[in-house]
Amino acid sequence: MQMLENQIVRKSSETSHIDKSGRIYFDSLQALADFESDIQTAKEETAHQDPRVSKYLQNARILSKHGEYALALNLLRQASNLDSKNPATLRMLAGALEKTGRNSEAQIVLNAWVKSDYGFESLLGLATSLYKMNRDQEALEKYYEALSVITEENDELFELYKNMGNIFVRQGDFDAAEEFYNKAYTVNTQSDVLLVNFGTLEVQRGDFDKSLYCFRKAVEINAENDKAWVGLAMVHNQFGDSELAWANLESALDINSKNRTAVHLAANWGVRDGRIHKAIESLEEYLSNVEEDEDMSLVLINLFCTTGQMDKASLEVERVLLWNPNNHEVRDLKKKINQSVKAA
Repeated sequence: MQMLENQIVRKSSETSHIDKSGRIYFDSLQALADFESDIQTAKEETAHQDPRVSKYLQNARILSKHGEYALALNLLRQASNLDSKNPATLRMLAGALEKTGRNSEAQIVLNAWVKSDYGFESLLGLATSLYKMNRDQEALEKYYEALSVITEENDELFELYKNMGNIFVRQGDFDAAEEFYNKAYTVNTQSDVLLVNFGTLEVQRGDFDKSLYCFRKAVEINAENDKAWVGLAMVHNQFGDSELAWANLESALDINSKNRTAVHLAANWGVRDGRIHKAIESLEEYLSNVEEDEDMSLVLINLFCTTGQMDKASLEVERVLLWNPNNHEVRDLKKKINQSVKAA
């Protein structure tokens, strides 16, 4: 944490450059060098390939950039049929499968990539896939294995260190989490996402002064980071400043009405602080933008009942039953609400 505090106060007067991956550059020469490196990598990928494979990969890459992952998969499968051990094909195929929610198939492809081209990139790909599937211990082992074979500096180290820190937070090993967050910070000092992670770590430790520092710095870097605003709201609430906590929470909801943590806090604080209508408004907005969330619908039903809006409560009950017709508790609740409506 000391490393973070020492480094974060430094400010750069240079103009920053941001590439398509979101990487921030403060040196235009470095940005150009990395761009040329990307071109060279693409050339190397196709240098010793069957021309048909190269064409499939080129077109699949274009489709993927435009979000057409299903179409890209068709081309990548054809490329794989021609050369089943091609690392570039396996890497792209795994990515497209993950984007289409086919994680089990992606795991098979990633394992094949590791076998055919064992090294930092393939191990990192497998580890990150395991991490996204919440298979934390397996992911941690593969991240360590990836670190054991790395031979030079790599931009992907930031995500690796950050993800390892997140795993350690979930495991309750806060010292290890701080160690890896600090390593990530040395790679990228301008990541608001990492600062939110630092803030969350300090909340877990109960050090709200440090967490406040981190969340504020995250907002300074990116005022559109809704998670940072939620973090500020929770800390100010902890300090007893409910007005400032609400202001922070509303900033988060204005940025992202689908932030579940923010909506849940609005529901709890709305009841506590007599702002039930604000809580209802937040829940309605949230539920109109998500596919389904039975738990949050039940919270909304409870608030409707609390404010005597039984007709609206009845409509929300019907929505929950559409999602889960076998929810007997909600069916019993429906009967009680209908009886209440008839009696009114």
